[in-house]
Amino acid sequence: MAIYFKGYKFKSLVAVFFKFLEAVFELILPLLMVVLIDDGIILGNQSVVYRMVGWMLVLTLLGYIASITCQYLASVISQRIGGRIRLALFDKISSFSMAEYGLFSESTLANRMSVDVNAIQDMIARTIRLAVRAPMILIGSLFALYQLSPQLAKVLFYFVPLFVTVIVLFMYLSMNYHKRAQKSLDTLSLKSKSLLDGAQIVRAFSREDYEEEIFKTMNDTLAHNQRKVGVVASLSNPFTTLLMNGVLVLLVYLGAVEINAGSMSQGQMVALINYCTQLVLTLIVFMNLVMIFSRGAVSSVRIKEILAINSTLDDKGTKVLEEGPLSVSFENVSFSYPGENRRVLNHLNVDIEAGMKVGFIGLTGSGKSTILRLLMRFYDVSDGMISINNQSIDSISLESLRSRIAYVAQSPQFLEGSLESNVLMDHSGDADLLLGLAQGSDIVSKGLDAPVYSRGRNFSGGQRQRISIARALAKPFGLIVFDDSFSALDMLTGSRLRQAMRESYADVTQIVISQRTQAVVEMDRIYVVDKGEIVDVGTHETLLESSSLYREVHELQSEDAS
Repeated sequence: MAIYFKGYKFKSLVAVFFKFLEAVFELILPLLMVVLIDDGIILGNQSVVYRMVGWMLVLTLLGYIASITCQYLASVISQRIGGRIRLALFDKISSFSMAEYGLFSESTLANRMSVDVNAIQDMIARTIRLAVRAPMILIGSLFALYQLSPQLAKVLFYFVPLFVTVIVLFMYLSMNYHKRAQKSLDTLSLKSKSLLDGAQIVRAFSREDYEEEIFKTMNDTLAHNQRKVGVVASLSNPFTTLLMNGVLVLLVYLGAVEINAGSMSQGQMVALINYCTQLVLTLIVFMNLVMIFSRGAVSSVRIKEILAINSTLDDKGTKVLEEGPLSVSFENVSFSYPGENRRVLNHLNVDIEAGMKVGFIGLTGSGKSTILRLLMRFYDVSDGMISINNQSIDSISLESLRSRIAYVAQSPQFLEGSLESNVLMDHSGDADLLLGLAQGSDIVSKGLDAPVYSRGRNFSGGQRQRISIARALAKPFGLIVFDDSFSALDMLTGSRLRQAMRESYADVTQIVISQRTQAVVEMDRIYVVDKGEIVDVGTHETLLESSSLYREVHELQSEDAS
């Protein structure tokens, strides 16, 4: 975490210095009080009284100025460093391949970018404000007490091991319970998101009571763990105060004995009470720091866990794809998803010339979509090689690769904003024209400033697919790939859209993956995929004769259409 303090180390030292000054002024005040009482009030020396009161007012004012300066710097530093950590997390998560995304849920990633970063910000601010002041006051008060009365200071030293034991115990309990509470929060956040996304399914199958019971159990678990954190935090201050006040009562009693014996003055006794009070308050502050450090330590570990992950995608490619249609080649490509032994693709060989229109068709789970994920380098191949324009795909920079390929995902995704912003995605173009090309005249009628909610839930399935297609067309590309992107469209709309694509992008390489033969019937070449292997290749007409799987799928779909 030290790298995030770059540029703020000097400011941190300045803030710590001002807090140091505040602590010094605070320690001097009881000594001035001794002189005020013993040499001023008791002896009736008014000049000493006025002088000491004046100095006390000056030190109080200077301490206030020092405290305000430190508070301001601590706030600025903690917020800026927290912003850097949050940005680093965002950059790291953005660089994840699909394999790394599978390691964490969306809820835990969101919590680590928000809740955990906030905990670290709080820890940094409190460290600057209090971590220096508390030891300074503690050591200074003990030293001053020793100067006032060595015997009473020794009594206080006897209780130090007890204080240390209490602090360590509360720190251990706080870290342990806070870690459990954070895990419970991640689980509940994930469940909440799942329920919100699947609200219609829950209602359609009358699972409200069942899901409510599950949510209640998770919520009770979170509440239970948070109560433990709260109990530890709420008991720490009263317990420390009770312990320290008990010691203070003992010291006052022993001090009264020394006053009666004539070995301590009244002013020294007042200073003794002040220093003991400072010790009590300092130990309470120290205990609060223990709680904050416990939460910050747990959050720091959770953040480092994300930052320490190295993406399996090696983006060291430097080559740039040229303008124009792209050619694609799969040479003996095999692939297994991370953590699985089963081969999703086996010895795949595909050759797509620039400008060619190619279709992939197969049954559910045959590995069709995986082909496109490898082509976009969402994953890297397990064996074999993929080439684009006769260049190995890993020698091409990811930015160049993905900027030259227009990808229409199987499940459209959206960012909250306007319809126009979701279509253009910072590219220049005419959103009306692009939506019209994607057969989205009904969408255009809503207006380009129409809002798009999370996951595009205010649009139908067919509208979401057409918006996704229009978005892909907004970028300058040499290859466009459709990952079963016509599944929510009726046959007439799908046919019109494919016709528009043939007319407007006749020279661009196109790859269409579909379960419908109707979507690939006019492709230059069709690959039939079954169990991760290409079992047949040809045109629609030749495959009807040579491929039993293709023919059976086509006949069944033709019967359904009729």
